[in-house]
Amino acid sequence: MGVRYRKYFQQCKPINCNGRPHKRHCPGDRPKRSNGEYKACGVWCIEFFDDSKQWQSLTFKDIRNKTDAEKRLALYISDRERGQLNLPKKKVTPILAEYGQQYLAFHKREKENTRLARIRAIQTLSRYLGNYKLDKLTPFVIEKFRLERQEKDQVGANTVNADLAFLRHMLNMACKEGSISNNPCKEVKRSKTAQTRDRILTDVEIKQILDTVQGKDRLMILMSLFTGMRLSEVLSLSWQSIDFNRGLIEFSQGKTGKLIAVPLSVLLAEELTGYKNQYSMDSDRVFDNRPVTQAVIIRYSDYFSKLFKELNIENFTFHNLRHTFSSFLQGQLGIGAVVVQGMTGHSSLGMLQRYSHSNLD
Repeated sequence: MGVRYRKYFQQCKPINCNGRPHKRHCPGDRPKRSNGEYKACGVWCIEFFDDSKQWQSLTFKDIRNKTDAEKRLALYISDRERGQLNLPKKKVTPILAEYGQQYLAFHKREKENTRLARIRAIQTLSRYLGNYKLDKLTPFVIEKFRLERQEKDQVGANTVNADLAFLRHMLNMACKEGSISNNPCKEVKRSKTAQTRDRILTDVEIKQILDTVQGKDRLMILMSLFTGMRLSEVLSLSWQSIDFNRGLIEFSQGKTGKLIAVPLSVLLAEELTGYKNQYSMDSDRVFDNRPVTQAVIIRYSDYFSKLFKELNIENFTFHNLRHTFSSFLQGQLGIGAVVVQGMTGHSSLGMLQRYSHSNLD
């Protein structure tokens, strides 16, 4: 039993200094602070047998020197002799893979698309950083993850930034719970992304779709192109939402639940009528009777991206049809921004401008 000075740095261990820094015996390569002062190369610890005859070696932040360590040792020995030994519990820091599951369980009641995004991010982070304890994650380790993620998985900067955003949020939660003292992501900058404008269809490409695509695919494309509906809203559309007499389509916006009414064009009404007669639609839903889950939306989104590519319409997704609709209303029809905002369901005019483009001929 006794007290001793436990040193952190290999270059300091051979030196008999009792932790007192001195320029004569401290190694020149010992780590320094930003102000030039040497970092503490170790800490005083106390060592003794507990009630169960197990050897204990404890360190405390408030023990500054040998005298303090000896006082603390005497206190613990006295408590042991009186049968009142109350040792501090050692904090067990979880590894990222374990804490990631706790993080997902905490957010399990979120919307499905957000929850699935978290699951995908945690799976990726666990694959690269899962065996690291949370307090061992450093800015260097995270930067290494960023490089490996881009090189091995061939993903873009936006995808990596999304992963880091979830990691930052998870570690903030760990800080609040006391699992770690600080968040290393604060020192990691986002990857630079190319500033690209969202793609819209040209007149030639619209004509190509009208001349080439038939059936369900054609009508789904026209539905978004003429109403600005998102893919999830198109899949959720029911025949009861279409009023042919008044020439309106009413649907609930997927993000906010707001009820939106959009005029039903003559062309779209004819397409809908022909589609219903040709395929003898008995169901209430227009396109798909399955529950509209995020997995179903992703499958349809991938399918249409591939379809557009086969038509030589490059860098175009189903969601870009919504951009084309908004741009068409303002650019060619001259409809005011406030009216278009109501038809698209955007929360602000600023968000609407992201969907409006001036290069539509």
